Order: sequence, then structure tokens, then C-alpha cells
Amino acid sequence: MPQEKDFPDFGTDLVYFNRTRREFLKLGSLAVAGLLLSDAVRPSLSAGDSVRTMRADRAAALALRDAGARVVTHVPATGAVAVFDAVNELAGTKPVYSFNEETAYTVAHGAALSGARAAAVLKSHGLAKAANSVIDSLTLGTTGGFVTVALDDPEGAHSDNIFPLQDFLRGTGIPFKRAGRETIYDDVLECFLWSEKLTVPVVLFVDSRELSREAPVLGKTLPPVSRRYSRDALRHVLCPPLAPYQRRVLEAKLAGKDWRSISEPVLPPVPQGLPALWRQAAAQFVPVFEIFQALRPQIDFVGGDTGLSSLFAFPPFACVDACSYYGGSLPLAIGAFLGGPKRVWAVTGDYAFLAAGHLGLIEAHARRIPLKVLILDNGRAMATGGQPVPEGLLERVLGGWTSFVRRIDTPADPSAVREALSRAQASQRLEIVHAVFRG
Repeated sequence: MPQEKDFPDFGTDLVYFNRTRREFLKLGSLAVAGLLLSDAVRPSLSAGDSVRTMRADRAAALALRDAGARVVTHVPATGAVAVFDAVNELAGTKPVYSFNEETAYTVAHGAALSGARAAAVLKSHGLAKAANSVIDSLTLGTTGGFVTVALDDPEGAHSDNIFPLQDFLRGTGIPFKRAGRETIYDDVLECFLWSEKLTVPVVLFVDSRELSREAPVLGKTLPPVSRRYSRDALRHVLCPPLAPYQRRVLEAKLAGKDWRSISEPVLPPVPQGLPALWRQAAAQFVPVFEIFQALRPQIDFVGGDTGLSSLFAFPPFACVDACSYYGGSLPLAIGAFLGGPKRVWAVTGDYAFLAAGHLGLIEAHARRIPLKVLILDNGRAMATGGQPVPEGLLERVLGGWTSFVRRIDTPADPSAVREALSRAQASQRLEIVHAVFRG
């Protein structure tokens, strides 16, 4: 891996590292296109405003407020928690801490996808823990700006070990900016505008040792987000049939090119157009999605994850709007709820739910969000070859959520499916619909 000093200096500390020097050199012409921030995308100064100074951690929090970040997530960590607590103090709100970094990152991403400005405040190790979601969020993209304020601990003062954050960021491919000693307020605002220009998430890399320093602050206001969320299964549903197209779109975005000129693949009809390995398993789910499809006009957003159930985003069903990593449907839908849409569902399989999705239940309960969850339980990971779920495991995990569960034992019966889904949709609380395709 080339070192930072090997790369040309384009007169800015905003960097995007690809995996080879040749790829990086291509970015030299992108300053005009806007990949590297120019005055055209920097927040404008307000004439007559006076400069104040404050601790850098509070300056970062103030910038998140002034940027209009509607959703800010955080898992408690030394240094980072000071920023997050200041965000809530400034807003006059009670902090809601997340319990898992991958979940926290995805909640913020879901909010940004739905059209709100959002941020995650995480330590370097926490962002590494969220790597699965980080990589998927690049492909999925954003609508509103999404900035992760990532705190580095280069001396291991409050971490288990010393972790090279910049190397990690280069490896993921996410655009990032290193915060200056006295520019953290402006850096936060610039990163939101940068994210919105690229329509991908970005990271603000912060040395935690700098947070106790004094930083100048000149109050500024960003213009509103100029785009609105619109459903686009081609770009927002991550799955193998669409991966080559979605990669080309991402590369075009990062190169400052118009990705809309890229030839679009044809969405495969479900289940007939799916690979043979998936076709029979998907056919089992058709009766459930026929009823779910009828409810779609009442639903604002449906999150999925990279399992078989998300393929019902395709025609003739169009039942899923966007999907992230395996088990990411719940936090993605929670984020959408926090960002604007209020009638949200998460659709997942039993294996994906056990893999990571159940962590979203904790997040939804902690935030008192009336999320609706549909679990399609066929006892296997059919998208990857039919690996079995240990008998009774899903029931054991759902045991603590019994009062929220509606079970469908006859998913081929339209009346049973309609009753369970309709009742869940009409509910004002968290609901889990467990559709069982075994036995």
C-alpha cells in the first residue's frame, strides 16, 4: 500500500485514496469537477459575524447543529462521547446511545438516504467494526449529507491498541478529510456539502488529542438539502445481479462524472427471472409478498438486507426500497424513520436476522420507534446455498420479544397473512411478524 507522502499534493487536505497510485493520479483532474472541495462548495461566511473560540469537541458539535444534522448517532467512547453529549446539550435533547457501531452507522445512513443530513460520531475502532455497512453505504449512496466524525487515538491513550485509521479509510475507499487543528467547525460543514456533491458518505478524520484545544467558530448556515429521496431499486438494492452496474455508478460519482449515462441492466422478474438456485425458495415467499404488495401504498419505506427476501424489490412486487448488509434491514429502516418517513418496515430472513438484524430491535426499542419487522423463516440461508439455522434458535432469540411477535404458521393462507400484516401496519408500536415456512 503506498504511503500518503507518495501521492501528489493537490493543495488540499481532502483526500480519496484508491488502491493504486495510478488510480489516485486520475483524481488530479477532479478538483474542477468538485471531488476535492473548491470555494463553490464551501459554506459561505456571514458578513459581520464575530469569531468565537471554544473547545474543539464543542465546536464540532456546534457545526453538526449548524449543518442541520437531524440524526446523530453514537456508541459511547472516550473523546467521541464529549462531542455527542454536546450535540444533545445544544439541542436540549436527552442522548440516546447506540449499543453497536454497525447499527449506529447504518441508522445514520438510513436517515441520510431518506433525505436528512445525518452523522455518526465514532472512534476509529468503532468505525472499523462498522466496515460492512461502510462499504455498502458507498454503493447505496445518500440523498442528504452523511458525515462520520471518526476519532483517532494514535497514542493508544484510551484504546485497547493503536489502530491506523487512515489505512482503514483508504482500504474502504470512502472519501475522507483530516480535520485541521483550528478548522474543525468549518471542516464539518464542508464535509456535509462534499457528501451531498458526491451523493456518498464521507469521513472527517479527527485526532482525539486535538479535541481539548481551542478552535475558532464563525456561525454559518448551510442551504437546505437540494434533493429528495426517490425509490431506485437499480441503485439502492444491493445484490449480485446488480453489483457490476452499481460499481460503475460509484466509480462515476467519485470521478465527478454523470453516472446517469451508464447503461442500466434489466431488473429480473421474481421469481421466474432469478437464478435457479434461488427460484424455488423465492417462490415460497410469493403469497406473503402478494399481500404485502397490497399494503405498500400505506408504507413509506421498506428496508431490506442482502438476502433472498430483498429480491422482492424487483417486479412485479416492488416491495423493498433499499437494502444494506446481511441483517442491515432494521437499522436502515430505523434511520429512514428518524430522517422523515414514519411508516417503515424491515424485511429480513431468519438467518440474516440472527446474524445481525436482531441488534436493530434493541435500537428500535431504545428509541421507542414503531418499526414493523417481517421475518421470513425457512430455516436456512437460501441465498448462499441453504445452510441450516439450528433448530429452535430463532424462537429462543425472539423469546424476549414475545409481546411484540405475530406468528404466521400458514403463510400460504392469504387471510392469515393479511390479518397479521394489516394488524401490524395499523399498530402504533414495534411489531414483529414471524412467517414460518417450515414443517
